[in-house]
Amino acid sequence: MKDTVNYKILGLLICISFALGCGKADIDMLQGNQDVYSSVYMPQAVNSPAVHQFSFSNTPDTIFYGANYGGPGILSADIQVNFEEDAALVAKFNETNFTNYKAMPAGSFAFEKNTVVLSKAKQSTDPLRISIFTDKLDGVGGYLLPVTIKTDGLIKVNESLKTTYYLINATYATNPYVSFDNSTWEIVSLSSEETTGEGVANGRAIYAFDKNGATFWTTQWKTAKPGPPHIIAVDMKEEKKLRGFIITGRKETTGLVKATGNPRDIIIQTSMDGITWTYSQSFALANVLENTIYLNYAQMARFFKITINASQGDTYLTHIAELSAF
Repeated sequence: MKDTVNYKILGLLICISFALGCGKADIDMLQGNQDVYSSVYMPQAVNSPAVHQFSFSNTPDTIFYGANYGGPGILSADIQVNFEEDAALVAKFNETNFTNYKAMPAGSFAFEKNTVVLSKAKQSTDPLRISIFTDKLDGVGGYLLPVTIKTDGLIKVNESLKTTYYLINATYATNPYVSFDNSTWEIVSLSSEETTGEGVANGRAIYAFDKNGATFWTTQWKTAKPGPPHIIAVDMKEEKKLRGFIITGRKETTGLVKATGNPRDIIIQTSMDGITWTYSQSFALANVLENTIYLNYAQMARFFKITINASQGDTYLTHIAELSAF
């Protein structure tokens, strides 16, 4: 019994000694190979994407970038770090994340510096600025700016944190655009309209383009009651840069917005020929008298089509008092 206890104690001591020896070996290995476990990285790359929200302005906005050196090692000398945009990475990001962002257009951003020193004293670069010119963006959708780092090759770069994907969004405080003249527009496709129930000068689709909020287009309700989707397609008669729409709903005699019938869930499509629809975007409209909606990315188009999949109050019909584009 005593021998058994002694063997157990001896075994325990051997295990402890082995564990301590392994730990020391690991520490010695780490101390001898610190550079293997140390690298340069962009701290901003921790968030992917790094989202920045601005309002459209003629004054530049600012985002920050920089690089750090991290790990058990310590820099023995200053190193040179290069920052550059890599627009080719936008497609890869979209494919990986099931997104459809566009690259920042030329002239919409500027680096403070492309080449900087990563200081051995600070183990980092100084904070640097990228100027963002929102007035060069053409839509409220996200624009992606991949910024990646390179060194002289002697210092390891952390591959998972070498690129920061800045996602730039800008919104309008108020609509700065003038609506197009719609006096020559032609309705080329229509799901239905009420031709008799609203009187002689009302109910038909043309009354959504007469600059009179008291008249309106309503889908058929008297002799038939077709449900959604409700569709209207328009030829603007010339190619235009299309940025958005103003959809004015119907109102009660009290002046308040009607509780039911105004569009809610819609899809807008654009086309150059009225056959192939090259752009599509969904919107969820509030039940207010006037909805101003912006395309994520401005489109050159001659035709547009609006599909109304659901109306306020989930009623079968829909109606629009005025429809304009800008």
